[in-house]
Amino acid sequence: MSETTAYLSEFRPRFRQPSAADLCTPAPCMATDSTNEKVLEVFTQHHELISLPVVENQRPIGLINRDIFLSQISKPFRIDLYGRKSCIAFMDKEPLIVDASMDMETLTFKAVEYGEKALSDGFIITRNGEFAGVGSGLQLMRAVAEMQASRNRQIMHSIEYASVIQQSALRSSREILSRACPGADLVWEPRDVVGGDFYQFSVDGDGWFATVADCTGHGVPGAFMTLIASSSLSQAVKEQGPRDPASLLASVNRSIKQMLGQIDGQDGTPGSDDGMDAACFWFEPGTGRLVFAGARLALFVLRPDADAVEVVEGQRKGVGYVDSELDYAWQNVVVDLPTGSLVFVTTDGLVDQVGGSRAIAFGKRRLCELLLSLADTPPAQVNRDVLAALEQWQGEHRRRDDVTFFCFRT
Repeated sequence: MSETTAYLSEFRPRFRQPSAADLCTPAPCMATDSTNEKVLEVFTQHHELISLPVVENQRPIGLINRDIFLSQISKPFRIDLYGRKSCIAFMDKEPLIVDASMDMETLTFKAVEYGEKALSDGFIITRNGEFAGVGSGLQLMRAVAEMQASRNRQIMHSIEYASVIQQSALRSSREILSRACPGADLVWEPRDVVGGDFYQFSVDGDGWFATVADCTGHGVPGAFMTLIASSSLSQAVKEQGPRDPASLLASVNRSIKQMLGQIDGQDGTPGSDDGMDAACFWFEPGTGRLVFAGARLALFVLRPDADAVEVVEGQRKGVGYVDSELDYAWQNVVVDLPTGSLVFVTTDGLVDQVGGSRAIAFGKRRLCELLLSLADTPPAQVNRDVLAALEQWQGEHRRRDDVTFFCFRT
């Protein structure tokens, strides 16, 4: 039994729950002899489809992810080579398949234990073993939220549950960071029990990749967005590798817009206006080369013997929002870091926090002055001093947002 399942087992309700059938949405499906040209045609006609089931004798055997399929088939000569071949070449042969009678809580456990692709790709629903339709991770999360809202006396248990899931999802990244850069330090403080900030780290060969991101909202809604955004980023890193941060932001942008209906429908009305701000970078310790791409978040760099902190600004375009074009391209910035340089990234919960005698924002200028005064300080102490300065600045004012910041020295 997983940690999450064990934690929640004592809170199982004693009344009938909704089932997977309540999430079942009719969807087109492909036969095993359907060609990839046909798959491309269906995806083109149905912009709302995240994934496309494949069935054999009415029984589902796989799931074709839109983003993966389109990224593969659009490569040079792929449509010529694979266009008339069976679509099974591009399908996930082990999707999450559930019966329509499965209760919602069991489905939630199963989706969490199955992994991120159950949230990003969705799942197949059957009746008596035969294909009935599909369900999406977003639908599931919404259903869970509605169920929890109807249980007022259990709401704190639900929030604690969300915190367990969120911290479990973040734990592996923190462990990767400790191996990739043992001297690095990270502060993650949600405003509420759960929050809308997340971080992600991965290692590849001669370097490592880092992301600090701020999703729409805080509390439970923000936490749901972190699951969507982090799973989209994980999928992008898996497909593309971690060395091109700008390309990864573009991929997550497309994924969020498709999953949340940020693309205008026939009536011209987008489904929502949610997304994330992020600072992403790839760093090669051997060469001191850092590749940065930012979406409304900046990178702060203090080189040895420098008399000022360099602020590498991200682009003024958020990821996934309605005003972020589907094909928007972020740009990479290459930063050369001599040994001993201090690198600091933060979500806007730090710089936007109101405080002081005039009730104004902490601001980037004050942060830069503080970092300059800590030029020779180890990263862990830098973060402690920054956090102490933030708390002193905040004073009696209410915390406005989640706060996440990350610091390391080359």
